[in-house]
Amino acid sequence: MPSDTLRSVGHDLAAEMRRQRPHDCVAISAAVQSWHRVGGRYAEGRVRDISVQRGQATAARYVLRDSFRHRAVSGLDPTVARLAVGDARDPAGHGPDTSPAPEWMELSSALGALAELEESARKFDPSVAQVVVDFELGDQDLVLADDTGLHDEHRLLTYLTIRVIARRGGRVATGFYTPGVSGPLSGIDVRAAGVEVARRAVTGLDARPAPIGRLPVVVAGGRGMVLLHEACCHPLEGDEVLRGSVYAGRLGEAIASPLVTLVDDPTVPQAVGSYAYDDEGTEGSPTTLIESGVLTGYLTDQESAARLGRDSSGNGRCTTVLQPPQPRMTNTCLAAGTSSVADIIASTERGIYAQHVGGGEVIESTGEFTFRVTNGYLIENGRITDPIEETTITGTGTQVLRDIDAVADDSTVGAAKCGKFGQWVTVGVVGPTLRVGSLLVGGTQR
Repeated sequence: MPSDTLRSVGHDLAAEMRRQRPHDCVAISAAVQSWHRVGGRYAEGRVRDISVQRGQATAARYVLRDSFRHRAVSGLDPTVARLAVGDARDPAGHGPDTSPAPEWMELSSALGALAELEESARKFDPSVAQVVVDFELGDQDLVLADDTGLHDEHRLLTYLTIRVIARRGGRVATGFYTPGVSGPLSGIDVRAAGVEVARRAVTGLDARPAPIGRLPVVVAGGRGMVLLHEACCHPLEGDEVLRGSVYAGRLGEAIASPLVTLVDDPTVPQAVGSYAYDDEGTEGSPTTLIESGVLTGYLTDQESAARLGRDSSGNGRCTTVLQPPQPRMTNTCLAAGTSSVADIIASTERGIYAQHVGGGEVIESTGEFTFRVTNGYLIENGRITDPIEETTITGTGTQVLRDIDAVADDSTVGAAKCGKFGQWVTVGVVGPTLRVGSLLVGGTQR
């Protein structure tokens, strides 16, 4: 839990903010944060690259009727509240954070788990030639203050990006997997993760060229929900709504298939986007965005909520409190349907099955997108047949929501990273297998 020092500074900061509060202020938020982060790359039995970050910061934010004021400084200093309303003096601070990293983040502890992951991947098949793991371990204490009082939270994060390269003869294939948890590395079954990503790589050695044209696409649950997160949900964030996104002013309208109920939920246990309070001190709670196809909500921080005439949904997030919060997704959750995965596949005469949806390009205001399918399969005559080479899927979020014609009864929790205006946060992607009736699939063969 946060230290007594952080709580004391948070208490003093809240009191200082109330003394300095401008007359036209509609909301205040303050944050005192201390963090440790260890990141790097593990390959060939050792750490190839490493970065260690530790820091402390204090931030004050006033949301006014027609603007906002945010000021943050490194170190612990409750008088940053004066800086946020225009007092330009330099804060004294409390010096740098010199506390040691928590024991679970020490490399000596993490190396054993990463070695197990590599071993399990290499033992899966002789064709496994390389195993690379990019890892991020985080430990954060946060004290937050708003108009309702003082709140504190201890957050943990483990996020892995695993890449396995398999070679056989002249063929090369890559498997990808991104497990994550809001907890220590021990919360991930590293041996199972190694086997899964190796299986994806080895299967890819037998891949055939991907088809090209408009086809049904069956998207796997979990990580596959990145498709909805990126293409459909960014236009529902409050700042995008204020900028005139395709969903602005459309609450109560049917915008999706009746099969679609979509919720942003920061309370999913162990998911990487979960928290008790957002970075402005608003309690995290589920926000229903689409219910049975009807648009019912937006994702807001205090500023966008004030401008939209709503209460904050508790989605103000930032990388550290040195940056201003923005309305961001937490865990994007698609409600499970009633179809079985087997029935969805059996009713698809020809299409592709996208197991891992990777990075791509999205125009956030419109939802136009192109994503990579890095581990995919062909569907022929209602059966999953051959793996396909890496390909792309292209469309628009508005059309995807309308074209979802099947939702399975399974559900998987996945993890991803999301960037917005230079700030990166981890996000959960939670949901079942689904089918989009038609997307443009790129490839080399008709």
